[in-house]
Amino acid sequence: MPAKHENPVSDFKFDALTSLRGIAALCTVLAHLIVIWGDVFPPLQQGSLFRDFAVHTYLFVDFFFVLSGFVMSHAYGRHFADAVRAGSYMRFLRARFARVYPLHLLLLLVYVGLAAIGIKQAQENPDWSITAHLLLLHAMGFFNHTTWNQPSWSISVEWWTYIVFPFAIPLARRYFSNTAAVLALPVILGLFAFLAMHFGSANLTVGFAFFRCLIGFCAGACLYAIVRHRRMASFADAAANGALAAVFLVLLFVPSPYADMLAFVGFCALVYAASMGTGGGHWLHHPVLVWIGDISYSIYLWHSLLLHVFAKALGAAARALPFFNNHPVLFFVAALVLFEAAILLLAHMSYRFFELPLRNFLGPKKHGEARTLQVLHFR
Repeated sequence: MPAKHENPVSDFKFDALTSLRGIAALCTVLAHLIVIWGDVFPPLQQGSLFRDFAVHTYLFVDFFFVLSGFVMSHAYGRHFADAVRAGSYMRFLRARFARVYPLHLLLLLVYVGLAAIGIKQAQENPDWSITAHLLLLHAMGFFNHTTWNQPSWSISVEWWTYIVFPFAIPLARRYFSNTAAVLALPVILGLFAFLAMHFGSANLTVGFAFFRCLIGFCAGACLYAIVRHRRMASFADAAANGALAAVFLVLLFVPSPYADMLAFVGFCALVYAASMGTGGGHWLHHPVLVWIGDISYSIYLWHSLLLHVFAKALGAAARALPFFNNHPVLFFVAALVLFEAAILLLAHMSYRFFELPLRNFLGPKKHGEARTLQVLHFR
């Protein structure tokens, strides 16, 4: 597939995709919230529509994987269209390292520091787990559970997907037509369905987590190959709205593993439609949502630690002030609003004063690579 047919960056509606990434990051928080805050708010452990939705929000990580496969196929496909050259490959890895590693390392140091002063986590962290985190190997099957900063398992598997991704591009360009991408996508959906059915859900954070990531990444790459020659901008905005609404309804009312399979299909449809929307006044282009998307990586990596901090504070407040125990719903809503404000503030500070400076310092200095990083600002 000749590189000259590549669409320019402006052809795709990255603001909409960035906003969706922010929404997904906030939804992912709920999967950990119902566990970490369970002792403070016992009703979270009981049946309710909120819980029914929250227990499935781990699936938004699969949206991240699909989105990454789509965007990196667009941004880096031309660099590796003919062959993987050492210079381009190292610049690619340097760009990805500068994007994901500094904040991962910072959170690891925070957790290890807390453990050193006696503030330990409930789960066991084996002796060499620190080394595994430093090498981004911690979700690659060496442990049977997540360690240290639990959400970082996805950073581990996505990093190793980055390692192999460039080598797949020239092969795909040479032997994989656009028609083949259309035919391959159902196969990829079938592989995801097999994982979900075999394990009871797709909530795989160690072991087969790498294959979970690889499947999502391949789905995104196939979607990009399809989108490049099949545009539907006239009704893309409505399709994106419908796909997002369908995903939320599935997560709310359908049990696993069927929710997992249907949501994955919905994520593919959502990326496909949102990438081709007309933009303008569509709500996914609202500056606030785009801002949340910009800081979504910090939201994702900081949220588990902040949930634990809030759980301690809320537990102390509930013991000291009986009013909260007498009005649990009001207490929970107020706590959730305060938490959302806190995580947005923390993520903004982290993005502005840590992520961006470190990315600029460690990342490639060439103009072309800087432009690529701008396209990939949500991951």
